[in-house]
Amino acid sequence: MTTSVHIGRATWQLFIIGLAAFGSAFSAAAAEVSFKGKINVIIGTTPGGGTDGTTRLVGRFLAKYLPGRPQMIYRNMPAGGGLKATNYLANEAKRDGTVWMGGDGDYIDAETLRRDIAKFDPRKFHFIGGITRGGTVMPLHKNKLANLLDKSKKQVNLGSQDGTGSLVGMAMWAAEARGWNLRFVIGYPGTGAMALATRRGELDGFGTSDRRILDTLFRTGNFKGVAQVGDFRDGKVVPRSSYPDIPTIDSLVAGRLSGIAAQSYRAWSDANQVDKWYALPPRTPAAVVKAYRAAYAKAVKDPEFIKFGKFQFSEDFGSQNGEEVARLIATSSFPSAEINAYEIKLRTKYGLPTKPLTAAELTELAKKLIKYTAVTSSLDQIKRGGRILHFKAGAESHKVKVSGRRTTITIGGKKVKRKNLKVGMKCKITYAENGGEARRVDC
Repeated sequence: MTTSVHIGRATWQLFIIGLAAFGSAFSAAAAEVSFKGKINVIIGTTPGGGTDGTTRLVGRFLAKYLPGRPQMIYRNMPAGGGLKATNYLANEAKRDGTVWMGGDGDYIDAETLRRDIAKFDPRKFHFIGGITRGGTVMPLHKNKLANLLDKSKKQVNLGSQDGTGSLVGMAMWAAEARGWNLRFVIGYPGTGAMALATRRGELDGFGTSDRRILDTLFRTGNFKGVAQVGDFRDGKVVPRSSYPDIPTIDSLVAGRLSGIAAQSYRAWSDANQVDKWYALPPRTPAAVVKAYRAAYAKAVKDPEFIKFGKFQFSEDFGSQNGEEVARLIATSSFPSAEINAYEIKLRTKYGLPTKPLTAAELTELAKKLIKYTAVTSSLDQIKRGGRILHFKAGAESHKVKVSGRRTTITIGGKKVKRKNLKVGMKCKITYAENGGEARRVDC
């Protein structure tokens, strides 16, 4: 028999075929789900950027391969660093296949889930799949390679924004497993500032996933990649396709950790293998989840999908299936009390903060590390809602990035958001380098 059920804005149909056999009534069934109409896609960021862009790309190809060819309607919900959207998926979204979400690994990591405003358990989500764009790589000055492996020499200085992130974890675990001789210098406002400090010799190394920055350093011949997070694909961590000869941290620590150290490392590693994820709400019917995962499996093999992904995001653009994402999140989202205690002990050992630093604390650290330039000029161009500013510094054209969290923006002495900046405004821009992040924009 055929049953057609109208739910929300979409229609899904279950075709159930009963098979009668001698001595039994119904003994087998097959089901197919078909979507027609509109499907709402929740995105945890503002338009633009990796989470928004990958979600829209995934949505375009899910619409192509979901039965019924539905229309995707995108809704950006950026408040709370992605938590508003994730709370909505868990607690308010319809559970009939008419709503799914695109998110970032930061929304569902252990640190985020400790916050009072996180009202969800990501292990209950039904993950459709994930996207990877190439994990963090650690470039190091070649003249410091000997120092890294010899504790009788001066420690290697590695830069960090706030004492967290993939580079810090990767270097810390390598120090534990391999005895790396290093220390962390905390307070840099962004990757651009750390890259500049490394080129100047103020730092010996740092970490980034940005291939343009990495290749610029490697082309000088003065740097070597000593470790990378890698990408989790087909059940294992593999090097980025762009850097196949740089060892993964998994390979560096293999067989060198045991007990609670091994458990803590696995929780950290799994958390760092989640980049972008796509999920249906808890308690979505199994047939709907199956249909989405089947469509996703077809989408990520589509040559056009791969082409656009590599062009738009990274040559290392790749995918994870829903089961892989679910496993990574299940093992990393809620580490045990023993793992948490071990992590605190380890961070203390390496002089790292055991609690998140405040914005004021980070600002004070940056003042000690960064040499800033202040230029008064009119804003010639504003891109991506105020995220990029173009202006003249003397006879040269400069640009800066504007962080919604770290950059202070004022107009007439009053603090405002970056979206309030307008072309033609005369502003005093305080920044470390052309192309780097602005510390202040006072108009």
